[in-house]
Amino acid sequence: MSEDIRYIVGELNKEPYNRNYNLISFDSLQPEQLLQVLNDVFAEIDSKNRLDIREEEPEQMAIRMLGMLRILKYKPPDDNMSNFRQGLVSGNKHVIYPILHWLLQRMDELKKRAYLAKYLVKLDIPAEILGDADIADIHIKYEELIEQFKTIHREYEGLRNSGFSTHELRRDISAMEEEKDLVTRRIERMKQRVEGTPNSEDMLQSARALRKEREKQKEMAQQGSDLKDSTQLLEQRILRLQNQLKDIRKAGMGTTPEGLLQRLEEDVNVNSYIVKDKLPKEVAAKQRFVSTLQKVAAQPAMGQQELEAVNKQIRLLTSEINNLNEARMKEVEEDDSPESKVGKLSFFRQNAAIIGRKKEQTAERMNEMRNELANLQEDMRDKQEQLKQYSGEQVLRGDEFKRYVNKLRGKSSVYKMKRAELSELRAEYGVLSRTEEILKAKDAQIMEQLSAMEARMGVTGFHETQENLEKVSSVKAEVDSRKGKTLEEMSGMVMELNHKIAERKGRLAPIIKELRPLRQKHQDLTVEYNEKKHTYDSVAAGLDSNIGKLEQEVKTLQDEIISSQTKYHLSLAERDILAYKQQQASDEIKLYLSNDPQDKKKSMREQLMGHINEQEKLGRTLREEQKAVKDLVQNSAKQLAMWQDVIQLMEVKKNCLEAARNGENVTRNSGGEALVL
Repeated sequence: MSEDIRYIVGELNKEPYNRNYNLISFDSLQPEQLLQVLNDVFAEIDSKNRLDIREEEPEQMAIRMLGMLRILKYKPPDDNMSNFRQGLVSGNKHVIYPILHWLLQRMDELKKRAYLAKYLVKLDIPAEILGDADIADIHIKYEELIEQFKTIHREYEGLRNSGFSTHELRRDISAMEEEKDLVTRRIERMKQRVEGTPNSEDMLQSARALRKEREKQKEMAQQGSDLKDSTQLLEQRILRLQNQLKDIRKAGMGTTPEGLLQRLEEDVNVNSYIVKDKLPKEVAAKQRFVSTLQKVAAQPAMGQQELEAVNKQIRLLTSEINNLNEARMKEVEEDDSPESKVGKLSFFRQNAAIIGRKKEQTAERMNEMRNELANLQEDMRDKQEQLKQYSGEQVLRGDEFKRYVNKLRGKSSVYKMKRAELSELRAEYGVLSRTEEILKAKDAQIMEQLSAMEARMGVTGFHETQENLEKVSSVKAEVDSRKGKTLEEMSGMVMELNHKIAERKGRLAPIIKELRPLRQKHQDLTVEYNEKKHTYDSVAAGLDSNIGKLEQEVKTLQDEIISSQTKYHLSLAERDILAYKQQQASDEIKLYLSNDPQDKKKSMREQLMGHINEQEKLGRTLREEQKAVKDLVQNSAKQLAMWQDVIQLMEVKKNCLEAARNGENVTRNSGGEALVL
């Protein structure tokens, strides 16, 4: 219990709690404070629990905390749930401490579980409400969304744990795109250079044929190397199997059925002793230890003084027991009665107990050795599997290891020779670098003399011009040589890409070989399931596909009908509008061309002109009224200002009158008489 409290205090003192507790201050917390600490830990797991428990009803707090523990799948150490609920509500230390210890040990796991509980914990809907068709459909969609979330979350976890990095993939894709653009630009440049060359098509065809032949040659070489590797692996496997066969034959030599039976009987006796004698005693001892720990945990925490008192009592009782044993042994040695002879048998009982303990220790050691042997065998198998994954070969033994050592010695001798050559080359490099420095100094002196001579002769810069011409000629020769190598570079680049692809295929080959038996096993396991589900899946898929097609066709036809109706009504409306406008235009033309003045008055033109004249007259009338209103507003503004002055004057008089009335203050003297001031 003390270790759990120490762990809880250490975790609460870290981020994000920063409580700065010690063992004494934490143990002295009140129940309400303990519940607040537990609530803060819940809030760190799920933010919706971030609140002050003093502002919450106890019943609501208990329901919320119990629901949170149910979501987190916490199992109380005591099966009595009523005591657990009562202890949680009252803030009992023996209930709160195990919860805090359990929560703080697995925070990341519980955060994930709380996040998933938001979407995976289904709502409890009564059956009578689910009887409604609409609610039932919504509930079915809700369950489908939960299953979809499970699938997506499972795929997300698989991708996150697969080891792939989106940053690396994007970087590889961008690098490949850059290489592709570079190759494309180089091919375009090569095409432009080759277009003017005579017999360019024949040369390209020859280069293409050469590239294909080289690719075939590389493929043949790769196949040959693969066959050699497979042959070596098979030879090593044969040798390994032969060695195993030899070992088995050696182990089988000299063995008899009686010896095998004796060995099996010994194993059976040892195992029966372990099962019948040793294991029940160990189980009983563990149970006693657990009961003792439970009793200790049920007791309140003790201070340092109480612990010292208990230790002192233990020492006193131990010394008293030792004194009693010594006195009993002296009495047995001095007494020669039959009872003392019976007491002397305790010596043999002690020897028997010592032998029994030795037997138990031997059995325990044997179990430890067996476990260690099993662990070592498991480690050896793991190492062998890792070796197979990395190198594809087994550990060398015997003659193979000797040949491998001889090969390493030969390589070490070659390495020493190459290292000696490298040291000689380095020494020669130092001499040559010094010679180069001397020659550069002499060249600088010669160039100074040459420039001075050119200045005397009147041809300054002749040497530089000659060097520039030589550089231009060398650059031209280099460009010509590059033109000749363009096709080879293109073919070499393509071959390099093919080689990379072949390398990737070679790396994937052992993985594919490992996957083949696993795929076969998976197929064998899923045959029965697929057979039973095939009929249902086929019928359901057919129905779903037919329903989907029919729904799509119906939707398409409905959209076509709606669009056609819309176009039809729009066409009719446009036709009516155009007919009306056409009739109106023809009537207007007839009235305009008519010689009868009455007909002209009926025309739209005359009507509009009359309306325009009326509006102009109305505008003139309104402008005159506006002018009159402006004059009236000016006069009214003057009158309003005068009335406002009158109102202010009256207010001033009113204030003066009130001030005069309030000026009379009445005070009373100590005798109770009124004085008017």
